[in-house]
Amino acid sequence: MKDLLAAIKDAMRGEMDSINIYKHALANTNDEEVKAFFENRVKEEKEHYNYLVDHYSSLTNDKALKKIEFTEGENLIFSENFKRRIGESQILFSAISVATMLEKNAFEFYGRAAEKTKDIQMKEFFNKMATWEKQHYDDLLEIAEESEQYYWQQNRFEPF
Repeated sequence: MKDLLAAIKDAMRGEMDSINIYKHALANTNDEEVKAFFENRVKEEKEHYNYLVDHYSSLTNDKALKKIEFTEGENLIFSENFKRRIGESQILFSAISVATMLEKNAFEFYGRAAEKTKDIQMKEFFNKMATWEKQHYDDLLEIAEESEQYYWQQNRFEPF
């Protein structure tokens, strides 16, 4: 039980890190499409955090774990304007880069936690969280890759 509670606390810290990165990016853009993206990510990461808080509370108070309803992520399509705005802003491009690493850490962490736990409900929960975070990672990786050309143009990088 001690290891499980420690794992949940680690996950809570990771979710809070993601929330803060997304909030920082949100505060550094005026573009409505970019704002909408980061607002949605803040909302989703807060949901993840709250699920973890609920599970932690249930486990420490010997209560039944609540069933959590997960919604499947939609396949996002990013406009050229969105990718340009990300690539042209050092703060936004850095936020995407850091968030990509955080999401990778998260889905790998949840996958390992699912493998380690013997509790069926917690295994299901961690697997769902891993799937959700993997979708975030895939989205961010796509944004980073497609925004990179604008980043290099903005910074006047020209290969030799």
